[in-house]
This record gives sequence, C-alpha cells and structure tokens, in this order.
Amino acid sequence: MSVDFLAAYAGSSVAQAALVAGATATSAPLWLGPLRHRAFALIPLFSLVGVVLALNLWPSGADTLSKVALVLVPLLALIAAARSGWPAAVLVVAGLAAALLDVHGLAGQLGALVVIAASCMLLGTLLVELTPARWLGAGIVAMAVADLVLVASGLLEPAADALNQAGVAHSLPQLQRVQIGPLAMGYGDVFLPALVGALLAARARPRAWAAGLTLGFALVAAIFFLLVDQLPATVPVAFALFVVEAAGALRTARRRYRAARRAARDISSPPCGDQVRARPASWPAAAKGPSAIAATSTVRSHEAPGRHRVASPRRQLRG
Repeated sequence: MSVDFLAAYAGSSVAQAALVAGATATSAPLWLGPLRHRAFALIPLFSLVGVVLALNLWPSGADTLSKVALVLVPLLALIAAARSGWPAAVLVVAGLAAALLDVHGLAGQLGALVVIAASCMLLGTLLVELTPARWLGAGIVAMAVADLVLVASGLLEPAADALNQAGVAHSLPQLQRVQIGPLAMGYGDVFLPALVGALLAARARPRAWAAGLTLGFALVAAIFFLLVDQLPATVPVAFALFVVEAAGALRTARRRYRAARRAARDISSPPCGDQVRARPASWPAAAKGPSAIAATSTVRSHEAPGRHRVASPRRQLRG
C-alpha cells in the first residue's frame, strides 16, 4: 500500500462519515405517501447485485451507464441543492465546475465526489420516505452482505473494471463511480452512507455517533488491505447502523422495564399519607360531639314517632 492510497482511503472514509452525519430527512411530495411499501427495501440490494450481474453478462453496458450517470447525477445533485438551500447550491455548482474543468486532477475528482454525494442524498431521502424504517434497515444490511459476498467471490471485480474503464469522452467526468487518486469506489459506496444518514435522521437517531462509528470501522478495515486488494466499502456503514439501532433498542427496552417495575412497585406498596381505614366491629365507638349525638337522636326518634322520646345528649353520654 502506498501513502497516496492510504490518504485516498482515509479521505473516502471521511466522506462516508460526513454523508452519514450530514444527510437529512426532508418532507417528500404528498403523492409519494400512497406509494409507501416495504418492497422498496429491496432497491439497495438489487441496485448492487443487478448491476454487477448485468455487467458481467454485458460489459459494454458500462458505457450506457456512464452516459446515463453523466446526465442524471448532476440533475439530481442540483435538485438536492435547491431543496437544501443556497449554501448547498453553491457547493454543488462549484463541485460540478471543478469536475468539468479539471477532469483528471484531484480538484476535479473531489468536485465529482461532491456532485455524486448530493445526488445520493436526494435518492436516499426519497427511499426513506417510500420504505418503512425496519424494512429499509434490513435492506441496507442485505446490500452490505451481498457486497461482501461479491467481493469475496470475485464477481465484483469484472463489473468494477468495466465501470472504471467506461466513459462518454476523455474530456468529461465519469460520474458512474468515484475516483480519488489511486482509489476507486462504486456509486453504491456513496449511496449507502447517504441512505443510512437519511434513515437515522428520520428515526431521530444520533447521526454523529453513527458517523464516528462509520469512520472508525472503515479505518480499522484498512488493515485487510495487507491481505487483499479490494474491500467492500458498504460493510462499515451497515455495521455502524446495526450498532446504533441495537443501542437504541436496548435503551427502549430498559425504559420499558424500569417503567414496568415502577408501576408494579406502586401497585404493591401500601397507601401513603393520611387515609381513612376501616374500623373493626369489635373496636369501641369514639365519643361523639354534641352535634353528632343530636343528629343520631333525631334519626332514632324518627324511626318510632310517638312512642319514644328523644334522649338528651347528657343521658346518652352517661348511658
């Protein structure tokens, strides 16, 4: 591993962590509401496996993908910038200008990364709005697992080579993949952290913690470059999502357990404060005041009118 490669890998890891931390969950158009379905959770998996299998069977299709990306990626990036505000618009326009003016230089490569990242943020936000959160989380993990299997089996390398060699023209940027010096990444390696960030934002999860975990896992995974030449860049992102969601589920379970214990303790504990308790029949009656005695005498006199005379309070107390 060269120093340039390590620097490029560290930069790409920082970019992934920034996408996790910076992605937002914005309001989607109202017409997307009825389309919400768990089947959209398969999009991340099919976008990776389908493209890899298609390029292995039809390598010349990489040129078509590069042409489509050259048109759609800047368009999606500009739409995302318009939804985010003028600072994002300035950043995207500057990145697009750098990608066009310095195609093969480092500035142009970083500019293309900015444009691709903006497009991925828009797609991630839309997918979060279309998919239930739990199903989308499962789809993200499935994509990372598929990425790992494809890399380990060697099926990903021919498709990646076809995408890296494709292009519309030598003077135009290649927006179907990311190139930073000697390091090359697929579009999905940028799309997944943007998707994870949007999902965490929609679920009000701590994105800063997830971004730190993503960066840490990615840097630790660099050790495997001593053994192999290619690593799945989606695995650290998915693993960070798993840790954050597991921690959130554990906190929720603890809160519920503590609430259940408090409720059970409140039910089983004796009543507190000054409360009237039932008096056994064997206890002697307390002495009553004159007003209460008079009321009692009046009641007794009404029970048998004309026969008994109401006793005076003094006689009742003596008796």
